Amino acid sequence: MTKPNINFQQARKGRGAGANPRNRFEQIDYLPEEEDPVEETPAPPTRYHPDATKSIIAFNDSPDIPFRAGLNPYRGCEHGCIYCYARPSHEYFGLSAGLDFETEIFVKHDAPALLRKTLQSPKWQPQPIALSGNTDPYQPAEQKLQITRGCLEVLADFRNPVGHHHQK
Repeated sequence: MTKPNINFQQARKGRGAGANPRNRFEQIDYLPEEEDPVEETPAPPTRYHPDATKSIIAFNDSPDIPFRAGLNPYRGCEHGCIYCYARPSHEYFGLSAGLDFETEIFVKHDAPALLRKTLQSPKWQPQPIALSGNTDPYQPAEQKLQITRGCLEVLADFRNPVGHHHQK
């Protein structure tokens, strides 16, 4: 087995990825003529974008995923674990699985209200919900935004079972 060619010195301070790799879905690729040395390039700031999703619970029927219903308050993850399996999901937004995944975070501000509406629906069949099967629900922004906390409070109000399932 050959080792991957990874230069761990490329990562910018405070970030897991050293670059924004090409998005596999985009036909146009921008390549700068000359990149600044990483040591001189400051860590890019994190930007938060509202995610105006209309539903909050995602369902799956995959036999290799140990839950059926999942709730993700955020898309993207500022923790920036370079090995995170969720990185490619950002490519569906036209962003990269590299630095964009760590710096362009989509926030579902309405998640607690959407969850309450879902659980109040006569169509809802109570079942365990996996909290954040994709990205970490306890990101740095959670300290201020309290979206995950709000969802947990709603789940407690309805006595609906919840668990944390995050595969990295």
